[in-house]
Amino acid sequence: MGTGRVEQADDLAGPVLAARVATAVAEALAGRTAALVLAHVDHRLDLPLVTAALQAAAGAAPVLGATTGTVYSGTDEQPAVVLVTALGGDDLQVGAAVDARPDPTERATVVAERAALGVDSPHRLMIMLPNGTAGDQQAMVLGAYDVLGPAVSIVGGGADGDLETNRSWQFLGTTIVENGLAAAVLGTDRPVGVAAAHGYSRLGRGMVVTDSDGQLLRELDGRPALDAYLDNLADAGIDVGDRDDEAALTRLAFAHPLGLARRRRDEARTIVSLDLAARTMTFVSTVEAGGLVHPLQGDEQDMLAGAAQACDQAVRALGADPVGMVLFSCIARRALLTEEGRLAELDAARDAGCRGEVTLVHSCGEIARVSGSAGCHNQTVVALAF
Repeated sequence: MGTGRVEQADDLAGPVLAARVATAVAEALAGRTAALVLAHVDHRLDLPLVTAALQAAAGAAPVLGATTGTVYSGTDEQPAVVLVTALGGDDLQVGAAVDARPDPTERATVVAERAALGVDSPHRLMIMLPNGTAGDQQAMVLGAYDVLGPAVSIVGGGADGDLETNRSWQFLGTTIVENGLAAAVLGTDRPVGVAAAHGYSRLGRGMVVTDSDGQLLRELDGRPALDAYLDNLADAGIDVGDRDDEAALTRLAFAHPLGLARRRRDEARTIVSLDLAARTMTFVSTVEAGGLVHPLQGDEQDMLAGAAQACDQAVRALGADPVGMVLFSCIARRALLTEEGRLAELDAARDAGCRGEVTLVHSCGEIARVSGSAGCHNQTVVALAF
């Protein structure tokens, strides 16, 4: 695994941008031949120009990527606007596909079928870069799961982009789609390690989701969702302040996501907006009716402990010291952590024993399906160890 990056600059346009992208790919390849090149690109750049430059520099290797808001690599303390990750190895088989048909389950089914063709190694993994703005990532995980089966782990992160207009972009080579899915199926002779953790703990009492329309939560325990949520926080000792101050309440909710009760752990769900008149709550990902949920709490140290846990578990699943790691962390964590804390998530991979390159991508929703059919996460670190 090798990495290359393009730094932010005032002259990133035209031939200058293309040349710097080519240099980043050359740095990632370091004279080697890659089986797959992953690329994360700031959505404000000239995406057709960037993808053409990426593919030209990568040669025969497929270039799979998506738009993003923030990416880090190695020991660099500033985010890149283009991050290139080259994956290779004599035993690595790769298939890739991209699609943007309207139905998310069908989209993922088609992509998984195309990407899995000819990949028959003992260990297989899907890297999924879905749209991160529509809240339909679990449907895409299920679509891929139906094709690939329980033995294939699925890992990735939702594409960040123009969040004001709910648009993101995914690409394979020079084929660019909007609000779609780009994915690759990797086959190897050795295991890979995948794990996820957030570091939050339960706060207050459990509540049952009694009325939900996907991302829109109307009722908890038969009461207006916002009132039940705020009362739960207040009963647990949290100062909820003015219940008519939408901006303050939204900040409070951002720091206290809901946790969906699962057999192994709570899956975090980020609260992105509140409707004070309707007393409803809107989430990044679906919160299904009938589920048990708890408010969650955690400070920066708790969140960094979650990053360390994800990296440690991924390395244990790998069963060897990793030669490289890719981390997907949430844009909500990016907002809640200090700059020092964001860089400490990179350090967690090295502390877990990674002796090679480490990349950190901030995503809109994180994907880690290892067992069962669920695999959609928020405010979580997903670690992939090679």
